[in-house]
Amino acid sequence: MSTTVWIIVAVVVVAVVLAVVVVVSRQGKERKRVEANDLREKAADQETVAQERELQARESEARARRAQAEADVKAAEAEKLAQQAQSHQGVAAASRDEVNSQFERANEIDPDVKVGRTSSADRTSSADHDATVERETSRHRAGTADGVDGTDRVGSPDRYASDDRNQVEDPAVNGDPDVPPTAHRNEKI
Repeated sequence: MSTTVWIIVAVVVVAVVLAVVVVVSRQGKERKRVEANDLREKAADQETVAQERELQARESEARARRAQAEADVKAAEAEKLAQQAQSHQGVAAASRDEVNSQFERANEIDPDVKVGRTSSADRTSSADHDATVERETSRHRAGTADGVDGTDRVGSPDRYASDDRNQVEDPAVNGDPDVPPTAHRNEKI
């Protein structure tokens, strides 16, 4: 064979190899394009999900800020009310002291009050009395008394029980003629 034939065969072989390489290369590029498009579609779907989650996160954060602001307002309001309560307790204590001193002064100058009685030994404090009255009336209102008919545990009539559960029968409150109008609730002469 001649060299020209070998040259032509070599050129044809090279051309076929180049054609195969080009075809394979194009197929690889096309496959990569399809794969890239699939990834873009998946990313677009996931982007929607991610945007929804970001929106939920922003909404949750906004709700948390609102709740924190409301809690701060409530805490400030609670602090203000606590200060008011403390102020009112101070005023009430001062008022109670003034009332007690007026009762003591009235007892000192009242000729009907027995001599030698000390107000602190003879009468319970108004707070103790009020607590006792409240306990008794609430016990009867709730029906927790041992005797539903207005008797206490030993069967004696309860001095706070009456047909009208809202009425408390305390002689000092209802105007007992033996108690002077200026005397303390629990103090009798």
